[in-house]
Amino acid sequence: MTTHLKKTLILFFLFFCQSVFIKGSDSTQYYISLNYNIDLSDTYGGGQLFSGDFTIAKSWYGGKINFGHFQSQSIFLFKVPYEEIGQTLEIYIPEMAIMKIGSISGFVRPVQKKWITADLVIGAVYGKSRCFYFKDIEYDYSVTEQRFTRLIKDYQLVKVNHFGYQAGVDITFNFIKKVGLQFDVRIQDLSNGGTFFFVGTGLCFKF
Repeated sequence: MTTHLKKTLILFFLFFCQSVFIKGSDSTQYYISLNYNIDLSDTYGGGQLFSGDFTIAKSWYGGKINFGHFQSQSIFLFKVPYEEIGQTLEIYIPEMAIMKIGSISGFVRPVQKKWITADLVIGAVYGKSRCFYFKDIEYDYSVTEQRFTRLIKDYQLVKVNHFGYQAGVDITFNFIKKVGLQFDVRIQDLSNGGTFFFVGTGLCFKF
């Protein structure tokens, strides 16, 4: 965690040192974006992220604050050899992970045209995850009926806090004066085994 914090602080320091030398007269702009992302990593077996961004931009730089809700559900096959009937019983076991994610980031905007903008984003991330992992199972199987007469799945709740940094790209197509279509990519490297690769899209509103 200390390493992640040092890297993030150094990057923020370099970013804001550069912004001190900006003397442009461009007015400050504000944006709100609502995004849907999918996780292409295997940290929790994939998942979905619903998030919202608040962005402040001035000239070619700015900052973003993001809050999101991540949810993942995976299913694995639990196999039990049943020697009496010479078969293997198969039981589907679902597992679930839920995480609240918040981030604060700085960005630079190398592409800024009337119809398209592109932001290079880097910042700090904090997440609180709650995972339901399969622990044990109790069952009774009826050979005559060929079905489970009792099936109890026991789960363990694991709470983990994550802290780290993220890097990514936001590309926005401004098809209407106040509304744009945004595509974003994020790589989040977090402590306690949390590495995510989010890809998604959403709407960006300028006001």
